[in-house]
Amino acid sequence: MKMIQSLLCITLILSTSFLKAQEITDEDIASARKIRRAELNDPIRPTWHLTIAEGNGMPFDPNGAIYIDGVYHLWYLYQAENGHHWQHLTSIDLLHWRWHANDIKHNQGDPEEGIFSGNAFLAKDGKVVMAYHGLGTDGNCVTYSLDKDLETWAKPISNPIAKPGWDPHMWVEGDRYFQISGGTPVSKGKPNPPILYTGLRYDLPLEKKGEFMTHDLPGVDDFEDISCPDFFKLGDKWVLLCISHSRGARYYIGTWDGKQFNPETHHRMNWPGGTMFAPETLLDDKGRRIMWAWVLDRKSGISSGTMSMPRVLTLSADKRSLNIEPPKEIEQLRYGAMEEQPFIVNAGESTPLKSIAGKTIEMEFLIDPMQANRFGIKVFCSKDGKEQTPILIDRINKKIRIDLKKSGLEMPEYNEFAMSFASPDPDHNPKIEAQEAPFELKKGEKAHVRVFLDKSTLEVFVNGRQCITQMVYPTLADATSIEVFSNDYPIRVALAKAWKLFPTMQW
Repeated sequence: MKMIQSLLCITLILSTSFLKAQEITDEDIASARKIRRAELNDPIRPTWHLTIAEGNGMPFDPNGAIYIDGVYHLWYLYQAENGHHWQHLTSIDLLHWRWHANDIKHNQGDPEEGIFSGNAFLAKDGKVVMAYHGLGTDGNCVTYSLDKDLETWAKPISNPIAKPGWDPHMWVEGDRYFQISGGTPVSKGKPNPPILYTGLRYDLPLEKKGEFMTHDLPGVDDFEDISCPDFFKLGDKWVLLCISHSRGARYYIGTWDGKQFNPETHHRMNWPGGTMFAPETLLDDKGRRIMWAWVLDRKSGISSGTMSMPRVLTLSADKRSLNIEPPKEIEQLRYGAMEEQPFIVNAGESTPLKSIAGKTIEMEFLIDPMQANRFGIKVFCSKDGKEQTPILIDRINKKIRIDLKKSGLEMPEYNEFAMSFASPDPDHNPKIEAQEAPFELKKGEKAHVRVFLDKSTLEVFVNGRQCITQMVYPTLADATSIEVFSNDYPIRVALAKAWKLFPTMQW
């Protein structure tokens, strides 16, 4: 009898497993393997940056970043069979991520047709609330968590709770909820300014209070919108991260009196030729303000969708700009250390490094410019010099410059406006040969440069005060060499060390 019962149990288990296996066909399995192999063989798909699992993210905004109970939660925007979804990811170290199956998406009966950009915050009742633009509603909606793991969500029947609306950012102060509704981008004319809504509950319609900002600042073009807003306190100042669709990521620093934001300074995180978009931040248990952004990769083929590496934001000493640094967690990916002895680079020379090379590496340099005004580092250099991407520190013009002219034998066209539809003339988008970011190396100051390479992703941090991000597309197999150069006077390289970075993406 026991043997019969055991055989019945085994038969039942095998039958159940067989039935479940029938839900996935051999063709489905073959397709999944084909995608994974194609991604692994892709010569420009990043390996340690957070990258879309498959398909094309257009847009690929990071959204809903929040730190809860020791876990970093992040969602990204992608396109599925029934519109725009948010894909849920979790990590405990900012670098290794697990995908979840509980997309935030349009469900039958919902007023919206798809889920567009927004944010996450912890409500007064302990629930995590997501605010997002509900496509097709001309308004902003919310959904709230029903469990601590953020796996189950519910939407109030009052959606949309803010109308009219565009990309929202929502938070709670005291007993009131506040929401910024961004200014919709336009192809002609001036976009609407961001609007402030407020109310006592997150699941009921909010009251429109008026314009969120007291004024805008010089250096911001009339055609620039404020989309993908992220508003937070840093020290005794308030920071508004956002984008304009024409010029990409940027930020304001100022004061907030509970009624309006008064901006005092404005800075960019993206410059002509770059595509740094949709910044999103969270506050973790260490008190760090951590940011990601979508780096529009201009990539075709098996996949397209890359996040910047996480960055830690702090307020500068004069409280007028942000310091931007890599997180310490990046060190856990290091292996295969490489180092050069200190050396001199003579005027007009470019010195290849003997020990440091690679396409997926972290490098750290300490350079004493002495009298030099134009010096820097070349990455992705081929032996014949046909491919190379110089990173120039220009002390005279007070800039960091990434030269794109020889960055790849087959490269896309880099343009002034990241998204031309929101520029003054959508039919005229000037070609750009270099991305330039403002940076002043002070008298007597050495250049502490950290460079991160990931096949096609280049991120440069200089003295903790500036960061510039660029997608480049080297095609030659030997475009792995690194060189240090000076255009006018000798420089001393006091430190040059590097590490290979182990992949965090499984495919």
